[in-house]
Amino acid sequence: MQAVYVPSEKLTEAGLCDWMANALVGQSIQYHEGFLLLDRSDSGSGLESKERNRLHALARRAWIACELGLVHLFSLKVGDAHYRYIAVRSASTLTPPEIRTRLRQVGTPSPVPATGTH
Repeated sequence: MQAVYVPSEKLTEAGLCDWMANALVGQSIQYHEGFLLLDRSDSGSGLESKERNRLHALARRAWIACELGLVHLFSLKVGDAHYRYIAVRSASTLTPPEIRTRLRQVGTPSPVPATGTH
């Protein structure tokens, strides 16, 4: 079993997408450590709004990638309300550019149509 890659800096949504596009089947990355539900909460988290937003985008993109079949998501309990959240690259016939395109398309809000009068 390969070691889980733990980035030296906090992972961003773009960083996770790049990792998924380039990772080999079976490689894994830790995308968060803590308690994801609480850490993303406006009322329960001790994190700043910007950090919660980064974490929310990261977790959302991991979930979208899971739904696309690009990764399997796991959580490992470290302690009370303390988990390691891990994505493991699964097999896919998509090329790295196709993966990036898919990840950008899915879950991206559609532009709101203009509703002004002319």
